[in-house]
Amino acid sequence: MQTSIVFEIGFLMGLLGSVHCIGMCGPLVMALPIGQKTNLQKWVSLALYHIGKIASYALLGIVFGLLGSQFPFYIMQQNLSIVIGVVMLFYVVYVFILKPKQLLNLNFLYKPIVNQLGKLFKRKHMATFLLIGFLNGLLPCGMVYLALTSALATQNLLNGGLFMLFFGLGTVPALLIVALGGQYMGLAFRSKLQQLLPVFIFGMGVMLILRGLNLGIPYISPALGIGNAVVSCHN
Repeated sequence: MQTSIVFEIGFLMGLLGSVHCIGMCGPLVMALPIGQKTNLQKWVSLALYHIGKIASYALLGIVFGLLGSQFPFYIMQQNLSIVIGVVMLFYVVYVFILKPKQLLNLNFLYKPIVNQLGKLFKRKHMATFLLIGFLNGLLPCGMVYLALTSALATQNLLNGGLFMLFFGLGTVPALLIVALGGQYMGLAFRSKLQQLLPVFIFGMGVMLILRGLNLGIPYISPALGIGNAVVSCHN
């Protein structure tokens, strides 16, 4: 599997996840204590926050990539685009159509993280933003779960970490806009974005499946799509 595949799908999923992040992580980002800081301090604080969050994503990706490497399903790596596309379609059906009343309850794991975040928000040291970002990356999030499932499908420690790293990078632009101009994004606007999320996820899932099928359709499913590794053998 080409490493560039991991970059492309991970970053695109991160951009897609930005829609979800604006609604879910937006309030937390807007609450970051940067109001009284200089412009330079604001940018440094936000950079540290995102570095911390991306680092936690990458660490989780390494763990899930390592777990995936224990599964003997090598076709998952060869058809990563198709596998991730199918996972995204199942995610839309399960979360937005079936709408289970109760998901796996892991509040006992996340409560200590929330409590620690509350303490960190009261501190003024710049390094605090790095810790806030790292802990924020460990909070429950449907899009992160979806990305981690994709990292698992890479079945590789390095690729799993890279996938989540680029996923994190993809979420940065939207959250920077929220942090610096959150007052222009009202609750109604964020709610509309949330309603469009399943459409975006479903559309991307379909596109990834088509890309992986290598149907020879220009731009949609080219003959050498991102989904399959091409092996050439000469005698």
